[in-house]
Order: sequence, then C-alpha cells, then structure tokens
Amino acid sequence: MKGPTAALRSATCLALMSVTATGIAADEVIEREVAFKTSDGWRIKGLLHAPKDEGKAPGVVFVHASRHESDAYGNLSAPGIPQTLSKHGIATLRIDIRGRGASREPRVFNSLAPAERDGVRLDVEAAIGFLAAQSGVDAKRIGVIAEQDSANEALLAAAKDKHVAAFILISGRAGDEAKKAIASSAAPVYCMVSKEDRRGFQDMTAAYLASKSKHSRLRVFEGLAMGTTMFSAWRFERADEPPIDEIAAEWMAERLKAGYKTRHMKKR
Repeated sequence: MKGPTAALRSATCLALMSVTATGIAADEVIEREVAFKTSDGWRIKGLLHAPKDEGKAPGVVFVHASRHESDAYGNLSAPGIPQTLSKHGIATLRIDIRGRGASREPRVFNSLAPAERDGVRLDVEAAIGFLAAQSGVDAKRIGVIAEQDSANEALLAAAKDKHVAAFILISGRAGDEAKKAIASSAAPVYCMVSKEDRRGFQDMTAAYLASKSKHSRLRVFEGLAMGTTMFSAWRFERADEPPIDEIAAEWMAERLKAGYKTRHMKKR
C-alpha cells in the first residue's frame, strides 16, 4: 500500500479533468468531472466541487453502495448532504466505484469476482489521496461518507489514514477488520440505520461501540429501508421535521471544522 505522500503524488499525476455544470444556480455552483487511477490501475471517475473561498477547505469523499451510483447522494442543485456541506464551505468528491456508473469500464461490477470487488477499498484510497492533493483542500481535514456494503471497504481504506477526520456510515456493513480499524482510529463515526435492517443494525451498533471518540453517534430509525433511501423516505413521511441527511451533514461539517480549530489553537 502506498504511503500518504506517495498517494498524494500519484493522485496528482494521474488526475484527468474536465468541467461540467450539474446545476448552476445564481451562485454558479459547479462540479468538475474528474478521473484518477487506483494503485491497481482502475480508472475511477467522479464529480468534484471545491469552494471558491481563499484558504484550505475541508473535503468529503462520498462512496455509494455496490448497487448504486454516485447520484445516490443527490447533488449540489438539491437539498441533501452535498448541498449542506457546500454551504459550509466544504469540498466534495462523489465517486463512482469500480464497475459502476462512469467507472464501469473495463468491466461492470456484477462481473467481478468477490475478491475483485474488495478492490473498492483501493478506489477509496485513491479518492482520498486525490481530494487531499487539491490545492484548495486541507489534507488533514478529510471526511468519508459510505453506505451499505461499501462501508466495509471504505473503513478498511480510510480508518488508518491520518487524512481522515470523520465518518458517516449509512446502513453500513462492517466486518471484524473494519471494526478493529474503527477502534484504532481517533476519527468519530456517525452511524445511521433502520432497525429492520438486521445486519446493518448489528454492524452499525458494533461500529459505534468500537469507536473511542466521544463525538461518535448512533441513530436508529424504523421503517426507512436501507442506505440513502432512508433520506427520501424520511422527507416524504416526515416533511415537517428536519431532514436526517442534512443533520448528518451538519455533524460532519462541525467535526471537520472542529479539527481545524484544535490544530489552529495549538499553533498559537
């Protein structure tokens, strides 16, 4: 596995960019199409948004489940996690994992053997390195948001990465190695799950209990299905209550900004 410095150089050298508008409002919010290669050579594509403010901003990598694509989290043109983070001046990178969406070449995910699907962790490693290498991003304030089966690979890739300061796990699956990774990390986790998802409930509870951070959170719902579907179900059924995805995004923003304040005060 490449070290953090090598990963940053690799991500920078291998990045291929073009620009596209995914919902240009009055403030001209734009996401750029980006592409970078993993350590095993897979070309991963995604959408990057970086704030226009001067200085270094925190950044968040979005990892969708194996049956979804990068649009599972929505985009900057509609209320949700990406838009909420953008309002807080946080950069976002929504990737398509190998075999899905814009990253489906040369093979689709369903054709990959189980061992090959484990390569999603390499996708996450490369995405973190790529985002951390951006000139307007603070490499020490990276967050990771992952759902369902991809949460396990995201944890294995990121929990030991010093760039990563916080996680949001949505109906996440977490094996023993992933739980150990959480236990060894100082980064807090925000776990969300609907209780009828028994596997997710078990793993998210264990992940929360494994975390040593006082800032970690576990939210258990009922009747909201799994993954990012919970967000739309909540908005439909409880339109008068605060959206749960935006609440989670506020938590992420607070944790990433708190990390900055702590380091800044230590330097004084």
